[in-house]
Amino acid sequence: MTAAGMVPLRVTADLPHGVCVGTPWGISLDGLLASVLWHRRKATAAARGEILTYDPLAVPEDLELPLARCEAGQPWHWMCTFAHTTPATIQPEARMRSSRTDHADLQRLAPSVPSTVSDTRGHYRKRLIPAVSTVTAMATWRAVGDPEQIAGLLAEVTEIGKYRTSGEGRVSGWSVEAAPGDDVWSAGHEHHPGVLGRSTPAPCLIDHPDIAHGGRGRVAVRAPYAHPSRHAIAAYLPAPDEAQS
Repeated sequence: MTAAGMVPLRVTADLPHGVCVGTPWGISLDGLLASVLWHRRKATAAARGEILTYDPLAVPEDLELPLARCEAGQPWHWMCTFAHTTPATIQPEARMRSSRTDHADLQRLAPSVPSTVSDTRGHYRKRLIPAVSTVTAMATWRAVGDPEQIAGLLAEVTEIGKYRTSGEGRVSGWSVEAAPGDDVWSAGHEHHPGVLGRSTPAPCLIDHPDIAHGGRGRVAVRAPYAHPSRHAIAAYLPAPDEAQS
């Protein structure tokens, strides 16, 4: 059973320049929605003259998202997949980024550093960093949630993925459409039937023993994904790209 207003959905982001990701799987939809609510909360605090910061040592609060919850395993997770992309090229594209130490800023932070900082050698040298970009026209998610509220939050998301300040992951438009013919469990877990599309606690898959997945291990299952409290000791990873095709 799902809450009133929660229906199976298909969410699409149009990506004219592709997207950079730092994991073998796509971007989480619940992470995107939570980031919008967090930024709104910070803006409200700033309007009061306060500075709201994230405390990595505290157990983070669960921001209420317009998504259904799956509580078949622990920790529970939101009913939504990670992004599924169909690359336009066989291999991801390596795009180089440069990194150079701000000498003046370094002197202000650490007065004891050498008077001359080399760009060609040493710890503070200039660096070239490869950024792996997936060239794709769009990313898609499946979910169970409130389409109007989700669309309202995503309207504030203009870039996704890594290296957004360099133009990667620019979103030219969002589409949130109800998919009344989709199975509810599948919409919250699979890219398409038989292919796991998100990190999932093992108990969620007891009734789906033949589902294609990317292995089993300790992994986070809901936002904020970097926090240990969101980790499931025995969880299944999303299926690799070849299983999603």
